[in-house]
Amino acid sequence: MLKKQDHGYILVTVLLLLLVLTIVGMSAIGTSSLENMLSGNIRLKERNIAKAEGGADISTAVIERTVRTQDTRNFETIINDSSLPTELRSSPFDPDDTDTSPDTSDLVIDLHADNPGPDVRVDIDKMYTRWIGGTAIEFASGYEGVGKSGGRGFYTFYRINSTGSDVVSSSSCVGCIYRYVPK
Repeated sequence: MLKKQDHGYILVTVLLLLLVLTIVGMSAIGTSSLENMLSGNIRLKERNIAKAEGGADISTAVIERTVRTQDTRNFETIINDSSLPTELRSSPFDPDDTDTSPDTSDLVIDLHADNPGPDVRVDIDKMYTRWIGGTAIEFASGYEGVGKSGGRGFYTFYRINSTGSDVVSSSSCVGCIYRYVPK
């Protein structure tokens, strides 16, 4: 039997239940929005790293071509620095970097309409050159350990700094060391 004071308790109970369900729904929406932003940032970071690694990979071909033949044929569209062949053959550690004056810039790995600027910038610096020791000629002529070299081989180490950039001013940098041994 209903008393006069019991009217409306179902309405209050339903309203409280609706409030709890609304709070649960809002927190689920907030969580999924946060997860979407995080996955978007992870994807953007992976794209930037892939672009920077691509710039470092193509730099090895630039080094091979430039040092061997002292020209930049077939790389004219991506090389900004006209003194790159001289720089890679003679001078160690030039003062340029990927932000102010990269050696290869405007190297576009993937071009989108919303990002008209360069996607990859690369700076290549010669570090040092060493003679290859332990060759058969050194052994046969008795040069080992004397500080002379009977062979003609050498290797040169190059530092490659590559920066991949994308939308919302995001960027990732990859640095690597490349050992060039002439053929």
